[in-house]
Amino acid sequence: MTDMLGTLPPESISRIRNEKARRYLSSMRKKPPVPFSQKFPNVDPGALRLLERLLAFDPKDHPTAEEALADPYLYGLATVDREPSTQPISKLEFEFKRRKLAKDDVRELIYREILEYHPQMLQEYLRSGDQTNFMYLSSGVERFK
Repeated sequence: MTDMLGTLPPESISRIRNEKARRYLSSMRKKPPVPFSQKFPNVDPGALRLLERLLAFDPKDHPTAEEALADPYLYGLATVDREPSTQPISKLEFEFKRRKLAKDDVRELIYREILEYHPQMLQEYLRSGDQTNFMYLSSGVERFK
């Protein structure tokens, strides 16, 4: 992204929560942004302006969904006042991202997701009561064919 958008300004870097990411971005050599019109010479300038806004590195520079739909480039494709809208999703909805998972935890989550498409096998799995000893994907592939 920095090859295209250029190096982040210090105030944008300071808003990044991850210390390693901040250090990495601060240590990068300075790069100027590449004009989108140079990178994509045969694209409608209106599309490029919208794309540039949507791809801004700093979330505070992103347009809202309503602002993006109201962009002149999308004129005629969306009627802003008829589009569904809601309140932003609470950060609490993403608490699962903070959880530390071991490799076996990830395997079980993948296995459970697969079982969602095989209800009978899911019921058998849940009835067994031994979710700590689940069948690994590599050994159970034949059962899903």
